[in-house]
Amino acid sequence: MANNRLVNAVMGALLGALCAALAPGAASADENLDFYKGKVVRLVNGGSAGSGYDLYSRMLAPYLEKKLGTTVIVESRPGAGMMTAMNHVAIAPPDGLTMMLAPGEGAVLAKLVDDPALRLNLDKYGLLARVNTAPRVLIVNPKTPYNTIDDLLKQTKPLQIGANGKTDAASDTSAVFCHALKLQCKITIGYKSSNDFSLAAIRGEVDGTILVEDSSARYAQGGQLRGIIVTARERSRLMPDVPTVYEAAKLDAEATWWLDFREDVRKIGRLLIVPPGMAPERLAFLRKAAREVLTDPAAVKDFAAKQQPALYGDPEEINKIIQNVKNLPPARLKEVKHVIMEKFY
Repeated sequence: MANNRLVNAVMGALLGALCAALAPGAASADENLDFYKGKVVRLVNGGSAGSGYDLYSRMLAPYLEKKLGTTVIVESRPGAGMMTAMNHVAIAPPDGLTMMLAPGEGAVLAKLVDDPALRLNLDKYGLLARVNTAPRVLIVNPKTPYNTIDDLLKQTKPLQIGANGKTDAASDTSAVFCHALKLQCKITIGYKSSNDFSLAAIRGEVDGTILVEDSSARYAQGGQLRGIIVTARERSRLMPDVPTVYEAAKLDAEATWWLDFREDVRKIGRLLIVPPGMAPERLAFLRKAAREVLTDPAAVKDFAAKQQPALYGDPEEINKIIQNVKNLPPARLKEVKHVIMEKFY
């Protein structure tokens, strides 16, 4: 009897070990690591060389290489407010060898306002993580007469703003900002990238633009452009002396709604995505890898030291924000489309 119990115990232990070895999660992790050995991953972004998206991609690449045991090549495909890159990734094989640092805000707004530049809804792609979200700053040429929000409110001619496409974050944030404050504005689009319309501001072709804080800080620190106002509720960590629009202006309920709406969109941020149709096991594996990279203390410290802060966002939480942004009453949606797509062009 005792021998039978011993045999049963041993068999049970062996069976348990075998089941654990064959469990989908355990097998999947090993299989995915084996898959990436010796492979090359393309990390696509829609920015030009030296843009915020390009810099973030190059910051991410070595950490992804280490985590996946592969080679990661950064590939920039600027154009159409970064929708050219989005469309390119939409038709890439969903095998895990193509990723993208995507403009989550622009992708959500593009479909919200029926911008034809984007072919697929963002929710068709595989979302791995939010990499960063940060306040945006209105920056202007130092030779302009604009130093404060009061200067903008007293303007006698339209504020000339440079941008890429109508949902590239620079243009739609500018449109919402100008509408909320009842400013005269003229948004000029068609620049190939944020570098190009920032250079247009430096050359005086336009008065300025609105960029995310890391890009704004680079231009401000060099004295090329001047920060006027932060369009978010919190001040920029990189430009702490620049006041927020909520601090500097007297906002009525309608103005607050518009600025808060764009703030909700802003929280979506820069997203790490993969092509549509990826197998659930590989998607789960890459989500775990992205989370571990973006929450690793050494990586977070490294990103911050290079003024490219990492702010991880869980895919489920980001999807909740996206759905909330998309759930607008019909009348309000009509207004949003008009302001973003028509009013200042």
